[in-house]
Amino acid sequence: MTRITSYCQTCTVKNCIMLKSFGQEQHHLYKPYKHHYEFKKGELIFREGDEINGLYFIQSGVIKLEMNGETERPFILRLIGAGQTMGHRFLSYTGLQPYSASAVEDSRVCFIELGFFKNLMQKNELLQEEVRKIFLREIRTTEIKLLQIAQQTVREKVAGILVHLAETYNYKQVGMGIRVHVDRQEMADLAGTTKEQVSRILADFDQEQLIRFRAKHFKYIAVDRLRQIAERHATPIGVPQHASV
Repeated sequence: MTRITSYCQTCTVKNCIMLKSFGQEQHHLYKPYKHHYEFKKGELIFREGDEINGLYFIQSGVIKLEMNGETERPFILRLIGAGQTMGHRFLSYTGLQPYSASAVEDSRVCFIELGFFKNLMQKNELLQEEVRKIFLREIRTTEIKLLQIAQQTVREKVAGILVHLAETYNYKQVGMGIRVHVDRQEMADLAGTTKEQVSRILADFDQEQLIRFRAKHFKYIAVDRLRQIAERHATPIGVPQHASV
Protein backbone atom coordinates (compact mmCIF):
# COMPACT_ATOMS: atom_id res chain seq x y z
CA MET A 1 0.00 0.00 0.00
CA THR A 2 1.32 3.40 -1.02
CA ARG A 3 -0.14 6.74 -0.01
CA ILE A 4 -0.78 9.00 -3.00
CA THR A 5 -2.20 12.46 -3.71
CA SER A 6 -5.60 12.85 -5.34
CA TYR A 7 -8.28 15.54 -5.48
CA CYS A 8 -12.06 15.25 -5.67
CA GLN A 9 -12.24 18.30 -7.92
CA THR A 10 -10.33 16.51 -10.70
CA CYS A 11 -11.65 12.98 -10.07
CA THR A 12 -13.17 11.31 -13.14
CA VAL A 13 -15.39 8.96 -11.07
CA LYS A 14 -18.63 10.90 -11.23
CA ASN A 15 -20.76 8.23 -9.52
CA CYS A 16 -18.81 8.45 -6.24
CA ILE A 17 -21.31 8.84 -3.38
CA MET A 18 -19.25 11.69 -1.90
CA LEU A 19 -19.41 13.72 -5.11
CA LYS A 20 -23.13 12.95 -5.44
CA SER A 21 -23.89 13.95 -1.84
CA PHE A 22 -21.77 17.09 -1.48
CA GLY A 23 -21.49 20.11 -3.76
CA GLN A 24 -18.19 21.56 -4.96
CA GLU A 25 -18.32 24.17 -2.21
CA GLN A 26 -18.63 21.44 0.45
CA HIS A 27 -15.56 19.36 -0.41
CA HIS A 28 -13.62 21.14 2.31
CA LEU A 29 -15.80 19.40 4.92
CA TYR A 30 -14.13 16.04 4.35
CA LYS A 31 -11.00 16.80 2.33
CA PRO A 32 -8.62 16.71 5.37
CA TYR A 33 -10.07 13.35 6.42
CA LYS A 34 -10.02 11.61 3.05
CA HIS A 35 -6.88 9.59 2.36
CA HIS A 36 -5.73 8.13 -0.96
CA TYR A 37 -3.82 4.89 -1.44
CA GLU A 38 -2.52 2.73 -4.25
CA PHE A 39 -2.60 -1.05 -3.92
CA LYS A 40 -0.49 -3.25 -6.17
CA LYS A 41 -1.89 -6.30 -7.95
CA GLY A 42 -2.51 -9.10 -5.45
CA GLU A 43 -2.15 -6.84 -2.40
CA LEU A 44 -4.62 -7.42 0.46
CA ILE A 45 -6.71 -4.38 1.41
CA PHE A 46 -8.51 -5.92 4.38
CA ARG A 47 -9.28 -9.40 5.66
CA GLU A 48 -12.58 -11.09 6.46
CA GLY A 49 -13.31 -10.65 10.18
CA ASP A 50 -11.28 -7.45 10.55
CA GLU A 51 -12.99 -4.61 12.38
CA ILE A 52 -14.54 -2.13 9.95
CA ASN A 53 -12.52 1.06 10.39
CA GLY A 54 -13.79 3.17 7.51
CA LEU A 55 -15.20 3.37 4.01
CA TYR A 56 -13.23 2.68 0.84
CA PHE A 57 -14.12 4.25 -2.50
CA ILE A 58 -12.63 2.69 -5.64
CA GLN A 59 -11.08 5.37 -7.83
CA SER A 60 -9.48 3.07 -10.42
CA GLY A 61 -8.66 -0.59 -10.90
CA VAL A 62 -10.56 -3.73 -9.92
CA ILE A 63 -10.99 -5.26 -6.46
CA LYS A 64 -11.87 -8.89 -5.68
CA LEU A 65 -14.23 -9.64 -2.78
CA GLU A 66 -14.07 -13.18 -1.39
CA MET A 67 -15.07 -15.26 1.63
CA ASN A 68 -13.34 -18.23 3.18
CA GLY A 69 -15.24 -21.49 2.85
CA GLU A 70 -14.65 -24.98 4.15
CA THR A 71 -12.77 -25.87 0.98
CA GLU A 72 -9.18 -24.85 0.28
CA ARG A 73 -10.22 -22.20 -2.24
CA PRO A 74 -12.11 -19.07 -1.10
CA PHE A 75 -15.51 -18.24 -2.59
CA ILE A 76 -15.29 -15.16 -4.82
CA LEU A 77 -18.40 -13.04 -4.34
CA ARG A 78 -17.82 -10.52 -7.12
CA LEU A 79 -15.49 -7.94 -8.61
CA ILE A 80 -15.95 -4.22 -8.08
CA GLY A 81 -14.50 -1.30 -10.00
CA ALA A 82 -14.35 2.48 -10.14
CA GLY A 83 -17.10 4.29 -8.26
CA GLN A 84 -18.01 1.39 -6.01
CA THR A 85 -17.69 1.20 -2.24
CA MET A 86 -16.39 -1.15 0.47
CA GLY A 87 -16.82 -0.92 4.24
CA HIS A 88 -20.48 0.13 4.24
CA ARG A 89 -21.34 -2.94 6.30
CA PHE A 90 -20.83 -0.84 9.43
CA LEU A 91 -24.63 -0.57 9.21
CA SER A 92 -24.78 -4.26 10.20
CA TYR A 93 -24.74 -5.27 13.84
CA THR A 94 -21.37 -7.07 13.82
CA GLY A 95 -19.12 -4.21 12.73
CA LEU A 96 -16.77 -6.76 11.12
CA GLN A 97 -15.72 -7.10 7.50
CA PRO A 98 -17.89 -9.87 5.97
CA TYR A 99 -15.32 -10.63 3.26
CA SER A 100 -11.70 -10.08 2.26
CA ALA A 101 -10.72 -7.56 -0.40
CA SER A 102 -7.62 -7.67 -2.58
CA ALA A 103 -6.47 -5.87 -5.71
CA VAL A 104 -6.95 -7.83 -8.94
CA GLU A 105 -4.81 -5.20 -10.66
CA ASP A 106 -3.05 -2.01 -9.56
CA SER A 107 -5.84 0.04 -7.98
CA ARG A 108 -6.36 3.46 -6.42
CA VAL A 109 -8.62 3.73 -3.40
CA CYS A 110 -9.94 6.64 -1.33
CA PHE A 111 -10.55 6.05 2.38
CA ILE A 112 -12.46 7.92 5.11
CA GLU A 113 -12.24 6.84 8.74
CA LEU A 114 -15.47 5.40 10.14
CA GLY A 115 -16.02 7.83 13.03
CA PHE A 116 -15.75 10.87 10.79
CA PHE A 117 -17.91 9.28 8.08
CA LYS A 118 -20.68 8.57 10.61
CA ASN A 119 -20.59 12.24 11.63
CA LEU A 120 -20.94 13.24 7.97
CA MET A 121 -23.93 10.93 7.57
CA GLN A 122 -25.71 12.45 10.55
CA LYS A 123 -25.54 15.87 8.87
CA ASN A 124 -26.26 14.87 5.26
CA GLU A 125 -29.48 13.11 4.28
CA LEU A 126 -28.29 12.58 0.69
CA LEU A 127 -25.30 10.62 1.97
CA GLN A 128 -27.55 8.53 4.23
CA GLU A 129 -29.71 7.66 1.24
CA GLU A 130 -26.72 6.77 -0.96
CA VAL A 131 -25.35 4.36 1.66
CA ARG A 132 -28.78 2.74 2.10
CA LYS A 133 -29.02 2.27 -1.67
CA ILE A 134 -25.62 0.54 -1.74
CA PHE A 135 -26.64 -1.77 1.07
CA LEU A 136 -29.95 -2.70 -0.57
CA ARG A 137 -28.34 -3.29 -3.98
CA GLU A 138 -25.81 -5.60 -2.35
CA ILE A 139 -28.56 -7.62 -0.67
CA ARG A 140 -30.42 -7.94 -3.97
CA THR A 141 -27.26 -8.94 -5.82
CA THR A 142 -26.62 -11.65 -3.23
CA GLU A 143 -30.17 -12.96 -3.63
CA ILE A 144 -29.70 -13.21 -7.39
CA LYS A 145 -26.33 -14.95 -7.03
CA LEU A 146 -27.78 -17.57 -4.66
CA LEU A 147 -30.56 -18.35 -7.12
CA GLN A 148 -28.08 -18.50 -9.97
CA ILE A 149 -25.93 -21.02 -8.12
CA ALA A 150 -29.01 -23.16 -7.45
CA GLN A 151 -30.73 -22.94 -10.82
CA GLN A 152 -28.36 -21.94 -13.63
CA THR A 153 -26.58 -24.28 -16.00
CA VAL A 154 -22.80 -23.93 -16.39
CA ARG A 155 -23.36 -22.18 -19.72
CA GLU A 156 -25.64 -19.62 -18.10
CA LYS A 157 -23.21 -19.07 -15.21
CA VAL A 158 -20.26 -18.42 -17.52
CA ALA A 159 -22.39 -16.06 -19.62
CA GLY A 160 -23.20 -14.16 -16.43
CA ILE A 161 -19.53 -13.92 -15.47
CA LEU A 162 -18.68 -12.49 -18.89
CA VAL A 163 -21.38 -9.84 -18.47
CA HIS A 164 -20.02 -9.10 -14.98
CA LEU A 165 -16.49 -8.68 -16.39
CA ALA A 166 -17.75 -6.44 -19.18
CA GLU A 167 -19.54 -4.18 -16.70
CA THR A 168 -16.66 -4.15 -14.20
CA TYR A 169 -14.09 -3.26 -16.87
CA ASN A 170 -16.44 -0.79 -18.58
CA TYR A 171 -16.41 -2.67 -21.89
CA LYS A 172 -17.47 -0.68 -24.97
CA GLN A 173 -18.50 -2.16 -28.32
CA VAL A 174 -16.15 0.24 -30.08
CA GLY A 175 -12.47 0.16 -29.25
CA MET A 176 -9.82 -2.45 -28.55
CA GLY A 177 -11.85 -4.54 -26.14
CA ILE A 178 -10.75 -5.21 -22.56
CA ARG A 179 -7.80 -7.00 -20.97
CA VAL A 180 -9.00 -8.58 -17.75
CA HIS A 181 -6.73 -9.45 -14.85
CA VAL A 182 -8.80 -12.50 -13.95
CA ASP A 183 -7.59 -16.01 -14.76
CA ARG A 184 -9.73 -19.02 -15.67
CA GLN A 185 -9.67 -20.40 -12.12
CA GLU A 186 -10.96 -17.11 -10.73
CA MET A 187 -13.71 -17.08 -13.37
CA ALA A 188 -14.59 -20.60 -12.28
CA ASP A 189 -14.67 -19.52 -8.62
CA LEU A 190 -16.97 -16.63 -9.53
CA ALA A 191 -19.27 -18.95 -11.48
CA GLY A 192 -19.21 -21.81 -8.98
CA THR A 193 -17.83 -24.31 -11.49
CA THR A 194 -14.46 -25.69 -12.63
CA LYS A 195 -11.67 -24.16 -14.69
CA GLU A 196 -12.08 -26.89 -17.33
CA GLN A 197 -15.79 -26.13 -17.73
CA VAL A 198 -15.10 -22.41 -18.06
CA SER A 199 -12.53 -23.04 -20.79
CA ARG A 200 -14.95 -25.30 -22.66
CA ILE A 201 -17.83 -22.81 -22.51
CA LEU A 202 -15.55 -19.94 -23.59
CA ALA A 203 -14.55 -21.99 -26.62
CA ASP A 204 -18.23 -22.64 -27.37
CA PHE A 205 -19.07 -18.95 -27.09
CA ASP A 206 -16.16 -18.14 -29.40
CA GLN A 207 -17.49 -20.54 -32.04
CA GLU A 208 -20.95 -18.99 -31.68
CA GLN A 209 -19.38 -15.53 -32.21
CA LEU A 210 -20.58 -14.33 -28.81
CA ILE A 211 -17.00 -13.44 -27.85
CA ARG A 212 -13.61 -13.05 -29.47
CA PHE A 213 -10.71 -13.51 -27.12
CA ARG A 214 -7.11 -14.53 -26.74
CA ALA A 215 -5.95 -15.44 -23.25
CA LYS A 216 -7.13 -12.54 -21.03
CA HIS A 217 -7.79 -10.10 -23.88
CA PHE A 218 -11.46 -10.03 -24.88
CA LYS A 219 -11.65 -8.20 -28.19
CA TYR A 220 -15.42 -8.57 -28.49
CA ILE A 221 -18.23 -9.45 -26.06
CA ALA A 222 -21.87 -9.70 -27.18
CA VAL A 223 -23.08 -8.34 -23.83
CA ASP A 224 -26.81 -8.20 -24.60
CA ARG A 225 -26.96 -11.74 -26.03
CA LEU A 226 -24.90 -13.13 -23.16
CA ARG A 227 -27.14 -11.36 -20.66
CA GLN A 228 -30.16 -13.03 -22.23
CA ILE A 229 -28.48 -16.41 -21.77
CA ALA A 230 -27.49 -15.64 -18.18
CA GLU A 231 -30.91 -14.36 -17.15
CA ARG A 232 -32.88 -17.28 -18.51
CA HIS A 233 -33.32 -18.37 -14.90
CA ALA A 234 -32.86 -17.03 -11.40
CA THR A 235 -34.34 -13.55 -11.32
CA PRO A 236 -36.44 -13.27 -8.13
CA ILE A 237 -39.76 -11.42 -8.16
CA GLY A 238 -39.37 -7.72 -7.45
CA VAL A 239 -35.59 -7.63 -7.97
CA PRO A 240 -34.13 -5.58 -10.85
CA GLN A 241 -32.38 -7.81 -13.38
CA HIS A 242 -29.25 -5.67 -13.55
CA ALA A 243 -28.77 -5.04 -9.83
CA SER A 244 -25.15 -4.50 -8.82
CA VAL A 245 -23.16 -3.29 -5.87
